[in-house]
Amino acid sequence: MTMVLLWLKYVMKWFATLATFLLPSIIYAASPICTPTHTPEQTPEQAYLAIREKTAATTSLIPTALQSISPLATLPKTININTASEAELAQLDGIGAKKAQEIILYRDTMGAFTRVDDLAKVKGIGKATVDKNRHRITVQ
Repeated sequence: MTMVLLWLKYVMKWFATLATFLLPSIIYAASPICTPTHTPEQTPEQAYLAIREKTAATTSLIPTALQSISPLATLPKTININTASEAELAQLDGIGAKKAQEIILYRDTMGAFTRVDDLAKVKGIGKATVDKNRHRITVQ
């Protein structure tokens, strides 16, 4: 159940991030006041600046909650080492693809981790790596 909730939270944040990037261009394209026009009285630079100012005004229509979400905010805060994929495990400091595969192999052969410190039993992962990532690792 918690995995489904975490996945749902991740998907919602992903859509919010996507909307942050796409919404200004959709508003710009639908807005008749932002139609690029070049009049003989304006230089191309002046026309560009005028359009840029109008576009900046339309981005204020994006909800503040969506503006504050960065792509890094979509990364999970904690990673359950008993259920995490290779890609999720590779997000930990000092853990690359090879060590992530070792964690999954250990987990599949020896069973679920009961404590965070059990991660140090995996070949290639020491106590220092566990301590460095302790705040981001969970076993439940």
